[in-house]
Amino acid sequence: MKPEIKGIFASLLALIFALTAFLPAVMAAVPPIKVFIDGQELVFDVPPIIQNNRTLVPFRKIGESIGAAVNWDNKTRTITANKGTTEVILKIGSSTAYVNGAPVKLDMPPIIRNNRTLVPLRFFSEAFGASVLWQSKTRVIRIDTGQKPSKHILGYYYSQSYEDFMQNHDKLSELAVKWYTIDPNGDITDNDTTRYILTPQGYKDVIEYAKGNQIKTYMLLFESNKDRLQQVMATQETRLRLINQIIEVIEKEGYDGVNIDFEYLKVDDKERFNQFIKELYINLKAKNKTISLSLPVKTESADWWPGYDYETLGKYSDFVVLMAYDKNPAVAEPQSGIDWVEQVVDYAIARIPASKVMLGIGNYGYKWTSGKRTNTVVPTRIGKTVPGIVFADELSRKYGFEFNIDEKSGLAHGVYMDEDGLENEIWMESSFSVDAKAKLVIRKGLRGIALWRLGYSNPDFWSTINRNFKPLK
Repeated sequence: MKPEIKGIFASLLALIFALTAFLPAVMAAVPPIKVFIDGQELVFDVPPIIQNNRTLVPFRKIGESIGAAVNWDNKTRTITANKGTTEVILKIGSSTAYVNGAPVKLDMPPIIRNNRTLVPLRFFSEAFGASVLWQSKTRVIRIDTGQKPSKHILGYYYSQSYEDFMQNHDKLSELAVKWYTIDPNGDITDNDTTRYILTPQGYKDVIEYAKGNQIKTYMLLFESNKDRLQQVMATQETRLRLINQIIEVIEKEGYDGVNIDFEYLKVDDKERFNQFIKELYINLKAKNKTISLSLPVKTESADWWPGYDYETLGKYSDFVVLMAYDKNPAVAEPQSGIDWVEQVVDYAIARIPASKVMLGIGNYGYKWTSGKRTNTVVPTRIGKTVPGIVFADELSRKYGFEFNIDEKSGLAHGVYMDEDGLENEIWMESSFSVDAKAKLVIRKGLRGIALWRLGYSNPDFWSTINRNFKPLK
């Protein structure tokens, strides 16, 4: 072989080896195909594949997810799916399918791969009236069946909640009543007037009305005094004392369970709190009662609350509520922006199953004036003033300014000068941000939402939520 030919041959070999080494890296960079139906990700035992520019998926999973009854005839190698008045028949290797007896030409026939029967996703979905969107950059397929999913919708009941509850109880799945806390002796009390944590007049009527309307009710045990929390977490004896008191209240009032909202827990109490929740979980499960937690939130980049061990707390609870608001109330800035909330959710579902996670939405905002902060809400139109709260639309009319939607956070933002020449800045939830959070709940497969609190909602809030999902009863 001539030297120049040898040189060319050697260069070709080097190029082939380089391409061979590079190819796996290129293939690894291609993301897997993901399929979402009505916002919920489908997980297949055999991953979707693309052949002849058509995506194929396991027929039974896609069929049942769409709501069709599916059947496989091994003798004829035929798939039959029925939903309502629609019947779809496909045969392995055949490019002709039948929809209600009418032949339909397929670009790609069904195949068998890894002992699973795969069908063309777009044809199969659209045959049952669903719409299919392929997002090529992310390799994501979104199927919309036109059916609203059902999600758990929990309302926190606190001060000035009665009218809101009575007007909107049909939109709720669950109710957590905040009228229990811990006294200086470490015992449960429902009469802490200094923090307005006490049983309201007619509270039994609320509980009975909720039960009569298929709304589960939970006692909410709240405490934010870190020293009292340390006191009741201290020993096996003090923990068991509190557990017995919780069970006593649940059984006396007929609650379906308890929601534990212990805030500002010291990091030194982390393991003792874990043990308390585990012991409470075991005791409540023996009585067929529910335990849930309201948790302060974290992100991968910021753990403000190291005393809360998400993995353990998620394991020993039926569900958790992420209190995804009040990011940094000392500063006039977005307190619950959708960009930040998604980070909060991602941190949680990396440690707790998404099906156990509820997104807390604080349907309010703050007004800052010279460093002083005031709660701000859109009125519920019940004609009542609420101490310590100003109404955003009244301020807008009085001072002649408009709220704008902040592009990054999705929150409503307004600035105005008052009669004293002071600048006032408002950040608060908006229909846009509530809608984005509802869609996040669907997209991430979360259990549902929790509203802080009844008394802060308004018609726009409920119509926005109900456009996305309905309450699971």
